[in-house]
Amino acid sequence: MYHIENEIMIINYVGKMDDRKTIMIINTVNSLKDKIENRRVKGVVFSLRTALYDIHSLKFLVHKLNTLTKLGAPVAIVDYSAKTYQALKLLTEGTIVKLFKTVQAAQLFFAPKTFKNELSILVYDEDEENMDQICTTLARQGYSVHRAKNEKEFTEKSQNGYDIAITQCRLNADESRPSASALPLSKVLVKNLPVFMDTAVETLVSFTGLEAKKTAHQIRPFTTRLKGDVVTAMMHFKGDVSGHFVLVFPRHVAILALEAMLGESVRSNDNEAIMDGVGEFCNIITGSAKSKLSRKDIKVIFDLPKTFTALQPLVATIGDDNGIWIDMQLDGNPFYMFITR
Repeated sequence: MYHIENEIMIINYVGKMDDRKTIMIINTVNSLKDKIENRRVKGVVFSLRTALYDIHSLKFLVHKLNTLTKLGAPVAIVDYSAKTYQALKLLTEGTIVKLFKTVQAAQLFFAPKTFKNELSILVYDEDEENMDQICTTLARQGYSVHRAKNEKEFTEKSQNGYDIAITQCRLNADESRPSASALPLSKVLVKNLPVFMDTAVETLVSFTGLEAKKTAHQIRPFTTRLKGDVVTAMMHFKGDVSGHFVLVFPRHVAILALEAMLGESVRSNDNEAIMDGVGEFCNIITGSAKSKLSRKDIKVIFDLPKTFTALQPLVATIGDDNGIWIDMQLDGNPFYMFITR
């Protein structure tokens, strides 16, 4: 009736769904509580792939699943059609029962450590609030998350360049334990992290003429283990969102960017010019981000940038809390962004 795969217990509901069979299955699952704990199962999913059901039997299934509050693992329904998803959205509202289009999607939320951190995920849902919740949860787990603007864009983009495409999912009430990698950032800031990422890329492309892109991001404290000489700029911001925005350039990449912007050479030992230049890049990026956030009715004020040629004084300023560490590239050369509270 069930098997455990990638820390997920999968229960296949086979054949015609009726109340008596549902009660029997739920009782069986309750009897597996010790096994779920001993095997460290991170989630229990009920697959509808081979089930035959109507609205009444689905309603009863959801009702019984909602009683599994002491199971020790979150519960979800998977493997449903688009039509069934529309019905399940209403039936599961206000319950602990989560909805995932596939077992892989459930694994992504329930057992994220079974995936690599660098996953690139495309998300779409017609419900903007639900999509916000999904994207925020995935971003907090360290994935690179991308939102599709509509169903057509999701269909087109899901075929190319993304590790996993997520749609027709619903997290509903969260009874799971808090993630150890939780971010000390507001939901509004997490939701708008792409504004900072996209603005940095646009700014550097526009002012230097060089190719810029984001390659990965993850949740972690600021790292001081960067090799070589670096130049950094930090700006504190406050208002509807607050935190610290940090740019980190290896010295040779900072010089590359400044020379491309100014059209003239910059001496590698000219600390003042290089620090001023990195500070100005920070100013331009945050100024553009401020304008974009303003158009979303999010008001924010940025302080003047502070620049450093060593990492320890910077860490002493921003602290050692988790934040979003973002790997970037300029003309194939790495540089970094970090956003924390």
